[in-house]
Amino acid sequence: MDLALRPMSTSQVLDRTFYLYRNNFVLFAGIAIITPALKLIALLIQLKIFGPVVMPRQPEAITPQFMQSMFVRIIISVVIGAIVYLIGTALASSATAYAVSMVHLGKPTTIAESYSKVKPIFLKILWLLFVVIIFTLGPLLLTYAFFLVFIFAVAMVAKGAGPQIGLVWGMLAGSLLGFAGFVGSLVWMLYALCRYALAVPACTLEQLPAKNSMVRSRFLTLGAKWRILGIVLLTAVMSFVVTYALQVPALLLSGSFMVTARTHLAMAATVWIYIADFLGGTITGPITTIALVLMYYDQRVRKEAFDLQLMMEAVGQAAPAPPAAVAPSIG
Repeated sequence: MDLALRPMSTSQVLDRTFYLYRNNFVLFAGIAIITPALKLIALLIQLKIFGPVVMPRQPEAITPQFMQSMFVRIIISVVIGAIVYLIGTALASSATAYAVSMVHLGKPTTIAESYSKVKPIFLKILWLLFVVIIFTLGPLLLTYAFFLVFIFAVAMVAKGAGPQIGLVWGMLAGSLLGFAGFVGSLVWMLYALCRYALAVPACTLEQLPAKNSMVRSRFLTLGAKWRILGIVLLTAVMSFVVTYALQVPALLLSGSFMVTARTHLAMAATVWIYIADFLGGTITGPITTIALVLMYYDQRVRKEAFDLQLMMEAVGQAAPAPPAAVAPSIG
């Protein structure tokens, strides 16, 4: 309770994150299990239908029919994966935000209560995540589309033609432009990720509409984006390490340290990797959300004296309204 009522440094946020997670492991893992569980079910169903991915060892075996079947499989996997991610993350992140708000302030809660509290706002959280993803990944998708169009255009121009200096310069200019767009898209992705990192806690805990939640996140993250980026990257690395450690036995049995196009995984090894991904997501999934909710409270304390509001509410006085933070747009 003491840390809940005063500003925290980044290290204190992380300490508090692991303290809450360690002392409420069943609560947070139980909430977080839904996303990796849905992902595991979707992957097992696709494995049953398509079988393990097997890349031909000989280049001549990579026929147009093989490429077409792989393309269809990738499209199906991406679409199903996106749907599973949106639904699972909307449920788990919002429920985790509620659970953190309770235990951080010294109040008990349960998995069932956390999900019941966010059930009425599920569609709002789902729409919020969709909009944030579009804002975050939009430039990267546009750059990817540019590359596809550019490659197709070059192939059409070069078809049946001899060496042309104009074509060479066009390819060089297009490549440089695409590379610049790719780098810029990555920078924007990290910036937008930090900019809207507190939108879900704001939507869940303040019952704000999706647009206002994004505006609220922009206000709360002012001056804190580097802290948020450090927390997100650190917890992402932790998640990767735990998941990879669980997958290593299956990879070693397949004669590889990582999955590549040349890695041939048997059915049992593929299932092992999927289960390892499920366990890794369940174990480490809540950590980033817990840390971001604590950052949300920390920023409210710094910008709005939220600690004083809580103390005034505790003694029965009316808390002052927080500073206005609504901007005219969310771009």
